[in-house]
Amino acid sequence: MGLAAALAVPSVAGAQAQAEPKFYVKPMVGAVAGSGPGATFSGAVSFRAGEKLQIAAEAGKMNNILPSSVSEDIERSAASVANAINGKHSVSSSADANYFMVTGRYALRDVSGAHTFLEIGVGAAHVETSVSAVVRGSESLQGDISSQVTTPFTTATPATKPLFSVGGRFILGVTRTTAVEVGARYQQINTDDTTIKMANIFGAFRIGF
Repeated sequence: MGLAAALAVPSVAGAQAQAEPKFYVKPMVGAVAGSGPGATFSGAVSFRAGEKLQIAAEAGKMNNILPSSVSEDIERSAASVANAINGKHSVSSSADANYFMVTGRYALRDVSGAHTFLEIGVGAAHVETSVSAVVRGSESLQGDISSQVTTPFTTATPATKPLFSVGGRFILGVTRTTAVEVGARYQQINTDDTTIKMANIFGAFRIGF
């Protein structure tokens, strides 16, 4: 009996050592296409809600996510202002967003030692637009005309709008408590006039507790 107890102790300890962490934190960075091109920087906290389900809260920043159609509208608006006073214009524009969302991740199959997940998320994004425009060569006006360059999209921001996300990721363990994550998402912010639609490819380093 004493020998059996002695052998059982390492077995129990080994099982506990192999237990998956319940909570995770992860810094994330990604690239955006479709709008932009831009970048995302974020952090997330997640927990295991079941054998196959994880729930995560994520917050971060999206840089340079202005839709190309809005950029074209801003260019036309600046040209119209400059042409009206016989001047030449130059203009630059961008849109950034701070966001928060909650995601649910459902485990699928393992592929070559990597865990794969389907992910769906909902949240909100605070979108701000920046426009810088100048005019030159006009006798009546020189310099900054940014305040005169407007579109329906720019006049509707800053604003906080719904954010939706769907995608997938795979997780490759490094140690029992650390892993590397790589994934792709389709994300949409329902801004007025023109919806921001983008593909986000991202990576993360996960630490478990």
